[in-house]
Amino acid sequence: MVRKLTPRELRQRRATIKFGKIFTALSVGLWFLSSIPYIFIRVGTFLDNKGLLGEAPWTIKSKEMCGEQREKNAEGRVVVVTGANSGIGYEAAKTLALLNAEKVVLGCRSKGKCEHSKAMIDAERLELCFKGQEKDFTSNVVDPSLSLDLGDLDAVKKWAESLSAQEGVDYVTDLVLNAGIMSTPLEPRNPGTGLENQLHTNHVAHFYLTSLMLPLLESVSAMEGAVKDSKVVTIASLAAQSPFSYSLSDINFTSGRSFSSLTAYSQSKRANLLFAQHLHSTLSPKGIKSLAAHPGYTRTNLFHNNWHFLPKQLDFIKDIASENTLFSMSSYDGSMMTVRSILDVDIPSGSYVTPAMYATGTPVVSRPKVSKWWNPGYKDGVIMYPFMENVWSWIWGGFSFKDEDVKGLNEFTEKVTGVKIE
Repeated sequence: MVRKLTPRELRQRRATIKFGKIFTALSVGLWFLSSIPYIFIRVGTFLDNKGLLGEAPWTIKSKEMCGEQREKNAEGRVVVVTGANSGIGYEAAKTLALLNAEKVVLGCRSKGKCEHSKAMIDAERLELCFKGQEKDFTSNVVDPSLSLDLGDLDAVKKWAESLSAQEGVDYVTDLVLNAGIMSTPLEPRNPGTGLENQLHTNHVAHFYLTSLMLPLLESVSAMEGAVKDSKVVTIASLAAQSPFSYSLSDINFTSGRSFSSLTAYSQSKRANLLFAQHLHSTLSPKGIKSLAAHPGYTRTNLFHNNWHFLPKQLDFIKDIASENTLFSMSSYDGSMMTVRSILDVDIPSGSYVTPAMYATGTPVVSRPKVSKWWNPGYKDGVIMYPFMENVWSWIWGGFSFKDEDVKGLNEFTEKVTGVKIE
């Protein structure tokens, strides 16, 4: 005999069924909402690859790497790449070497990794470009005598001095500020400058290195046969445009500002963008272009190894985020933003090179500053709503900035390093 449910049990069952329906509806709704950016990105990437987003896709196919018919080449360029032992730094260095750059200088924190990267690039270039002509092969990859430790400004100075004294490196056409660290704890801070480590390594050390490399960059104009459009390319990040991360008033987290490793990373990458704008205003009159680029959502060691903020129980999120191929690009595809920044002579100084769909896609040139006339952060031509201005810039893919932020960061960095770039 079936027992009749009590009124209380009936209410509980109805509540359970109702909760189940609500939960199912919310799950379907969230799934649908999460599908929108995926569909947008995938459709947009497809259209970009077909050249239907306003310009032909800027790509380099393997058949274009070698031979006299290469559509894009790096002949005459002497390129310095920091963080060249892995990820987009390695892929950019390798591509430029295959495209016949005069020299590609590897800047690596580990001497052993630098030597390994040089051997790998030389072996691939020998196989692809000199098969059957091995006797004609000469390496165009330079492994400096010292390792480049951006955590130590004295080491940075010694590395730059050793490169200037190295035989065959009389000038530099392109300096790629690519190396970086991510999601490090606040303590211990950098022992040399006392700064939060990501700000020190990702911005301050690159500022200092750039100041030391200026004589080599300025020597280009006097060198016969050298490419004349010398450039500094600063690698930023998707995280750079977070409207919450940057605070010049407490940039070092010493005055009560709440610390988060991701907030600090975003701040350091926004500092990269502001630095690129400072270089644009100071170096472009001297004939040196300053460009910023970001690699989109790229599967690199930096991204994979820096999820310390997650508890162990959520490690699966790291695996999903860093290994998926639906939303993200390979290191090679991510490096194309860097490569286009160097090889495309028509990009004006001050520009921002990003993936076409912002997270994925082929490289396109974005506005360095979003037009105030249709940005909701502006009212009567003046920034009235900084939060909305930053959010709108982030959505559009351009980089919005305030001149006082560029000036303030530059003054702060000059004080820390003791050098000026003017």
